[in-house]
Amino acid sequence: DVIVAGFGGAGATAAITAADAGAKVLLLEKAPKGEEGGNTKVSGQGVLSPNNRERAITYYKNLRGNFGNQSDAVITAMVDGMMQNREWMVSLGMERARIADFPYPEYPEYEGADAMRIASIDNGNDSKFYQLLHKNVTDRAGKIDVWYASPAVQLIQDKETRIIHGVRVQNGGKTYNVRAINGVVLAVGGFENNDKMLEIYAQLPDAYSKGARYNTGDGIIMAIDVGAALWHMSTLAGPDVNFINPDSGIAQGYMFTNTTSFPIWTDFGAYNIINVGGDGTRFMNETLPTKHGHLKTGGSYFGLQVPQNAWCVFDEAARTSAKAYHAWSDGMVEEINKGWIVKADTIRELAALMGVPAAGLEKTVTDYNRYCAQGNDPDYHVDPKWLKPLSRGPFYAFPIKASLTNTQGGAERNERCEVLDVWGNPIPHLYSAGEFGSFYTDIYNGGGNLGECAFTGRIAGTNAAAPKNDISRSSVMGGKTPVNLSSDSGIQISLGAGEYLGKGMGMGGELIVKVRMDGSRIASIEVVQQHETVGIGDKAVTAIPAAIIRAQSTKVDTITGATVTSSAIIDAVNDALSKAR
Repeated sequence: DVIVAGFGGAGATAAITAADAGAKVLLLEKAPKGEEGGNTKVSGQGVLSPNNRERAITYYKNLRGNFGNQSDAVITAMVDGMMQNREWMVSLGMERARIADFPYPEYPEYEGADAMRIASIDNGNDSKFYQLLHKNVTDRAGKIDVWYASPAVQLIQDKETRIIHGVRVQNGGKTYNVRAINGVVLAVGGFENNDKMLEIYAQLPDAYSKGARYNTGDGIIMAIDVGAALWHMSTLAGPDVNFINPDSGIAQGYMFTNTTSFPIWTDFGAYNIINVGGDGTRFMNETLPTKHGHLKTGGSYFGLQVPQNAWCVFDEAARTSAKAYHAWSDGMVEEINKGWIVKADTIRELAALMGVPAAGLEKTVTDYNRYCAQGNDPDYHVDPKWLKPLSRGPFYAFPIKASLTNTQGGAERNERCEVLDVWGNPIPHLYSAGEFGSFYTDIYNGGGNLGECAFTGRIAGTNAAAPKNDISRSSVMGGKTPVNLSSDSGIQISLGAGEYLGKGMGMGGELIVKVRMDGSRIASIEVVQQHETVGIGDKAVTAIPAAIIRAQSTKVDTITGATVTSSAIIDAVNDALSKAR
């Protein structure tokens, strides 16, 4: 009945809603199993849920500013939809007591900001919201088929009626035509990992994703092919500056700044650092966290401008005081040895390693050190308490790039989440949800994308599932047997004497361990299935089992920066031990 493309927050919600409306649903996912989830899985897990309709509408009109492509009707639909998010989470089986409720007005100076509230399971940052959605999808296995490693690549459209009849799907080197009788929902995310689209639509020739690796703008191509209008293509959550992890190709973290108000950040920016561009001069207040990539200029908010060949430069005092990212080693020794961080005895020598003019960098450091001595930064107005000179060698630098939380552009949609053509008419049987064609025009409030995933997923799922009377519902198979790619036998694990399996839930989904007991002693722990982030979560895969064996207890410290993976391994070992008993 319904095909949903994309197993992130919006796609999962659309699939659940359509299934609960009585539809048989096919959920397509480009990523292999374990890597599904899009940006939802790796986000802060806060779901925007305003608590006052009129105040929230006022606030959203202020966020819209002078942009004319977000109507009052759309804003009203957004607020009405998000105000239902909390009760909807309860309807999915989440205990009400576990849903935290706290204020989160990202732009508190705007009227109506007091209505902005976040619904967050166990205070978030641990994939709990996505896990709730994932569980609800798998609990509906009789109504929802999931095909992994199966990207939607083209929509099947009748060129006369413009009706979308289905989707072409790639799997295992083959292309399949799959019919959707009632509707198709595109919930395929943005284009954060498409270099060409970032150049064309965002004028960012060197930008990188913070999270979802499979968001490559596929939906934009499919939408253009069937005559859809595009909107909000330059609307970005970002950029911030970040080091790009060579192992994963994505940003090492969310951002580094001088605040510890959020546990995902370190306070590295509070020490002896500056950020410079290719000419060796500073380009930002290094201690100021952005508002999803936006900073105030002249009374308005604009995306941060990140120059080419940008670097974070720091001295020995900064290196020994903090590290740029939780997942990095103490003193950042490993990162220096890997060559991620360059090191020199003098600023002039460091400039040569960075490929920036020595005179420019030397002058910048001299000027900045003078500002520190004076307690005044006339260039970027760093708070005097954070002004610390770069005076203690050796000196260090690592490259920083523009990094995006997500893009918001895609096919234009109306309040019913119907995709519109270039003339403003709905394309029959085609819907969208989430950040693909988001309603946001420019700045947006944190938690707003997950809030949008939830309410647009419900609207798109409901409308896609509704039976349509403009087509024949008869089979077009002609007696052929439909293909089914959703079977998943799982990994096969053999167990010997004294060996037990245990399961936990990590950032990458289900994590499985095999524990071997020698009497009452834990002899070995092997992580036999995991899909954790390279360079971050996988640190815990090695360290936590070793720590448990040493302690002969699961009461061990988690790995900073990989707490979700650490907890998943601990839970899995406890699960195995319960079977051993």
